[in-house]
Amino acid sequence: MMYEFKVADLAEEFGVHRNTIRNWINSGTLPAQEGPGKRYAMKISDYVTLCDKFGIIPKVGLDMAGQIEELQTINTAINGQPVIQLGEKYNTLFDDATWGDVCLTCGTCASACPIAGVNGLDPRKVVRMAVFGLEEELVESSWPWKCTMCGKCEEACPMNVEIVKLMRRLRSKRPRHLVPGPIHKGVSMCLERGNNLGIPKDDFAFLLADLGEELAQESCPGFKTPQAVRGTRLLVTVNSKEPFAEPDDMKWWWKIFYAANESWTISADNWEGVNWGLFSGDDEAMKTIVGRIVDNLQRLHCEALLLPE
Repeated sequence: MMYEFKVADLAEEFGVHRNTIRNWINSGTLPAQEGPGKRYAMKISDYVTLCDKFGIIPKVGLDMAGQIEELQTINTAINGQPVIQLGEKYNTLFDDATWGDVCLTCGTCASACPIAGVNGLDPRKVVRMAVFGLEEELVESSWPWKCTMCGKCEEACPMNVEIVKLMRRLRSKRPRHLVPGPIHKGVSMCLERGNNLGIPKDDFAFLLADLGEELAQESCPGFKTPQAVRGTRLLVTVNSKEPFAEPDDMKWWWKIFYAANESWTISADNWEGVNWGLFSGDDEAMKTIVGRIVDNLQRLHCEALLLPE
């Protein structure tokens, strides 16, 4: 059994300021968890203990708290069968189960999802299955990989259920060799060669120089693509699909830089701007790829990072 309260109500009950209640919660003096509707909840036994500590008569009587404790610890037999104590719910899909339990199954998330219905995908089904412990079924399903992680479901949810976080956690639990081929291959390629499509360093450098010459002739006199230039203001990353399939698209950014007289450069190594480790749920790969970009920033003494993606 839980005791639910609002900060303002508990502050009035204890005769203190609202910020005092918030400080108690943040420090752990008040062992409460945030819930829906700007409410908090804690065990009735903890509430009674806190009241006793501060000399407050609890709204929930001591007798009731004692009965609850008795019910929680009972270990007698009913009809000759022992009572099984289940204990706390264990769930590895999210850090705090309370957010999933507040789902109203109202369908607002599904109405906002751009791919709801594709292969039966419904965000609220995912949430309810996670709450009911159907982790294995979710991990093995195609739903987490159909999701674009656009976040529209989460924006629409009236209870602030963290659906995108759940989808990514589901992806992280899929064995790496069972991750959809292109994504798994892209992560491996980026770790090995510094970009998702495995474009060789010399080929990339040649392409940048060639595009720079074209741009100088077309509309930006004197332009030269700045490769691995130290001390610029911006370090610019690149989506590898552009040099691979749509190289002219990079010129649009370069024209803006030219017109603004911006100081910028592109690294010769690890220039990929799309972190598929993030999208695949591979935290270690994600950290490695981010770390390489940070290394480029420090090595080239750039002031800021631009991710055109």
